[in-house]
Amino acid sequence: MELRHLRYFVAVAEAGSLTVAAARKLHTSQPSLSRQIRDLENEVGTQLLTRRARGIELTPAGRAFLDHARLALSQAEAASEAARRFTHPSRPCFTMGFLTGHEMRWMPETLRILRDELPNIDVMISSQYSPLLADGLSKGNIDAAFLRREKGLPDLAFRLLVKEPLVVILPGEPPVSLRSRPSVREIWWARHSWPCRTRLLYCVWSSTIT
Repeated sequence: MELRHLRYFVAVAEAGSLTVAAARKLHTSQPSLSRQIRDLENEVGTQLLTRRARGIELTPAGRAFLDHARLALSQAEAASEAARRFTHPSRPCFTMGFLTGHEMRWMPETLRILRDELPNIDVMISSQYSPLLADGLSKGNIDAAFLRREKGLPDLAFRLLVKEPLVVILPGEPPVSLRSRPSVREIWWARHSWPCRTRLLYCVWSSTIT
């Protein structure tokens, strides 16, 4: 699978049309673009687009593939920028940190904004767990990051962006005490004491991502 296939697919998905993507975004012929998309589908092993009279529609597999394709293109661009940084060491570098597992949600738009706002700055990507990102920020190795709030770091400025649901799933009918915000001790007791039935309990609370 080549990066150009991913670029073609993303362009078609965003344009909603093979014809529009070929003419306005990719500057190629529509038959050639159609062959490229078919080659991609053959390599992936499933249909990604449904061709219709007024354009295209992503299949469920296509919608799932689109997020990963955008992330792969963003990471490839970041890798290219990292390589160029060593060719032009005089250019300043901005290191952006992403919480592991959340790159797909934040990276594409973040890189687009950084390229627009800081065109003469090389952008480096650091994908790590939250404590490591916080440590990198404290030591000056990372300039900004998406992470959870870490305690004991008064020198860092946190800004709340979103609250992420955190879910615990347990079998059986829960005691009353577990129907709001259970403690770890209550969860352990419930898991080892009540019989397993067919119903599931969802104990939900939030952990903050800043």
